[in-house]
Amino acid sequence: MNKKELVGALADHCGTSHAQAGEFVTAFCDTIVNELKKGNGVALPGFGQFVAKHREAREMRNPSTGQMMMSKAKTSAQFKPSVGLKDL
Repeated sequence: MNKKELVGALADHCGTSHAQAGEFVTAFCDTIVNELKKGNGVALPGFGQFVAKHREAREMRNPSTGQMMMSKAKTSAQFKPSVGLKDL
């Protein structure tokens, strides 16, 4: 399912226009992204939670040359499904 199909399904389910459902999906995604940028998580009971996971810089080996190098520290988004969602 892509964004257009999701917007259509939400509009049909909620009885709203596609434009309103599209604004909701965009606002929902923007809110999650902004919270993850702040380092906060977003928990949706019965669905799961989005968390920002930080990984420190580390020494690693370049597989093609064998040379040791440092990787950059980074923060990435991670989704942890709830127990109910895992059971599906």
